[in-house]
Amino acid sequence: MAEKILSKDRLEEFLSRLIEDYQVFAPVEKDGNLLFSRFEESPEEAERVIFGMRPCDARSLTLLDMVFNSDKFQDPYFITRREKTTVISIACTHPQITCFCTSFGITPASEEGSDILLFDLDETYLIRPITQKGQKLIENLKVLLTDAQQSDLRKRDALVKLAISRVKSEVPIEGLKEKLDGMFDSPFWEKVHLKCLGCGICTYLCPTCHCFDIADEAVDSEGKRVRNWDSCMYPKFTLQASGLNPRLSNKERLRQRIMHKFNYSVANYGQAFCVGCGRCVRNCPVNLDIREIIKQISEE
Repeated sequence: MAEKILSKDRLEEFLSRLIEDYQVFAPVEKDGNLLFSRFEESPEEAERVIFGMRPCDARSLTLLDMVFNSDKFQDPYFITRREKTTVISIACTHPQITCFCTSFGITPASEEGSDILLFDLDETYLIRPITQKGQKLIENLKVLLTDAQQSDLRKRDALVKLAISRVKSEVPIEGLKEKLDGMFDSPFWEKVHLKCLGCGICTYLCPTCHCFDIADEAVDSEGKRVRNWDSCMYPKFTLQASGLNPRLSNKERLRQRIMHKFNYSVANYGQAFCVGCGRCVRNCPVNLDIREIIKQISEE
């Protein structure tokens, strides 16, 4: 599929045309934070476009596919939304110091999980369609685009090489699952959890965490069953109707999070459920660093 060029002064028009046919979600700055929000002008019942994801986040969608759309289990709600969503990612040019995506075979320009991948070439975006879904979207907007030249491709390649070199943080993943096989009852967990507040921010920022709860809500004489986002770092997540809670302490909950990401998921899906985005590192209020936890486990 041939690469195209979009001038940045036509980006607003590009998005405006998308809004005519799709629900468009894009990062919007609010109170100093960038949050993905739906453009209010976009039709509510239309298919979705997520614009501006990073390659690590796009990769996380393929991991969630393994959970919600596998041979053993298919979640019809997830599958329907996933099939009706086009992902437009933007390659990273300046990874943060907490990024460690390359430890998981991801790069700042990885294509997996994206339908279209954009590269920031200063005054323009180079657009690379990856899937048929992405190609279809680009075909409908080709009036705004021009063909990429060899000079554009060379500039793209140089930027990607530079971005990869800027990912300085690495974690030892090789043999981690096997290490954890024998560590469930290790005294290691007695010390590593002590800083943890149990606030759950790591799970809410993580693009691969997918714990949920189900609630029945009554409105007058009618009711509905709702699936809610939840966190395994909360005490009530495993609280049973009998009053029994198999994970009473932060130690048990932190152990579950680490084991799930780097042991159970590898056993069940052949993949660690971490993409090295570094958000949990940047935002933990007590600086509990998952990279350091992995390194300590590898040294046990």
